[in-house]
Amino acid sequence: MKRHWLLTRHSKVELYVPNLIGYVRVACALCAFAVALHRPLECVFWYFLGFVLDAVDGYFARLLQQTSTLGTVLDMVTDRLATAGLLATLGVLNPRWHFGFLALLMLDVFSHWFQMYATLVSGAATHKDVGSRSALVRCYYRRRLFMGFCCVCCEVLYLALYLLHWPAFRAWRPLPLHLPAFAAALFQSGGEGGRLPFIGLVGESLALGSTLPSLLLARHAAGERAPLLQAPAQRAAATDC
Repeated sequence: MKRHWLLTRHSKVELYVPNLIGYVRVACALCAFAVALHRPLECVFWYFLGFVLDAVDGYFARLLQQTSTLGTVLDMVTDRLATAGLLATLGVLNPRWHFGFLALLMLDVFSHWFQMYATLVSGAATHKDVGSRSALVRCYYRRRLFMGFCCVCCEVLYLALYLLHWPAFRAWRPLPLHLPAFAAALFQSGGEGGRLPFIGLVGESLALGSTLPSLLLARHAAGERAPLLQAPAQRAAATDC
């Protein structure tokens, strides 16, 4: 039985199934942040739906062989806009922590921009095709389970901080009652018998998962920046010859 033309690798790239899913993800992000300051459950629903669709579009891209430059850029930009919107919302809801959220936003955009630039210069198919000298960066991109752990931890941590702003969610156990107490518990290492308390263990795991992707990309960008910045000039010199 012949497939519908939408399910094949056709010439209308903007109508690829993964790209259509990407458009839905953009709509989910807009819906989430439109209600972020008033209806937290709706915000979390739309945001998490967009996060789940991020995995779905990649699956269909591989299944239908509909990978494209548009899809790669759309996926990256949507991810960054969604994360930036959530961090900006956290900064608005928690003014005392605004600089920390701003720093995370800047690190996220900086590191991923360098990674995308490295992809374009090297001619790789996607930003996940990395030939970095860093074993940790290679492990992050080549081991899907490890990457998934980091990404899920990142989203869970940010969404948990968002929900903790609303009194209705502060009574949920074992979540602490206030954001400052939660931040303090992240790095608490004491406890009865010198053992790490449960919230400290979970918190540190979430903190590691949330910051590791951006830190890995920033390290990769710093290590590759010199040859990357030289590449355009080298290409121009070769053209002149």
